[in-house]
Amino acid sequence: MFNLKRQFLAVSLLACSLLAGCGGGGGSSTTTTTSTATAEGVYGGTLSGSTSTAFEALVLENGDIWSLYGTQTASVFSVAGFIQGAGTSNNGSFTSSTTKDFGFAPAVAGSLNASYDATAKTIAGTFSAGGQVATFAGGPIAGSSYDYSTPASLTTVAGLWSTTSATGETITIDVAANGALTAATSSGCNFTGTVTPRPSGKNVFNVSLTFGVAPCALAGQTATGIALAYPLAGGLTQLLVAVVDGTRSYGALAFGTR
Repeated sequence: MFNLKRQFLAVSLLACSLLAGCGGGGGSSTTTTTSTATAEGVYGGTLSGSTSTAFEALVLENGDIWSLYGTQTASVFSVAGFIQGAGTSNNGSFTSSTTKDFGFAPAVAGSLNASYDATAKTIAGTFSAGGQVATFAGGPIAGSSYDYSTPASLTTVAGLWSTTSATGETITIDVAANGALTAATSSGCNFTGTVTPRPSGKNVFNVSLTFGVAPCALAGQTATGIALAYPLAGGLTQLLVAVVDGTRSYGALAFGTR
């Protein structure tokens, strides 16, 4: 998100603030109220302090965060990289010390601190990595009727997609009705995998990709991650895919519309 080096890649977000109230009555009795709402959900918004100007972020039910960063136009969110890690929600604050920026190869370690409003579905904070700090703020994805709470459906992603990597390669992705995936890049890297609705029942897909031989950057390796697909104004659907290898050193992403 934030020192963007457009290599083979990565996503970002979330966390840090308040919440707790106390009241007294009749002398010595006090009551403390603590929120159990978490930062779970999908957000989109703006960035500052970075060569990218926009982000879209996912916080999962287990605290994992995936945040893609890039530029937003009227027709497509063009992704330059992403951050990924695991965080903790606590009374309106989300923090993570395990995030990595996969806009670098290998990925660069960072940390994230943000505040969120679980009712308004908004978030704001900072991400630090590689000696730089980026500030982000956002809420529901603008111009989309995407609903995180609706179970993901393979019919949304099944079929042929022409997508782009962070380095500008064209990636042709074909998703079968059962979620089996085959793909090829314009440089000749072929890979296969699966796309499956997340068992949590949320509007997110789990992705597993196994890369072929060179020129694949992750030749012979398997990478796992997430995919989002959401409607845009005008009838198009945006697809975002981000995966990381088993060591969390390298990542790959694809984005596109149809």
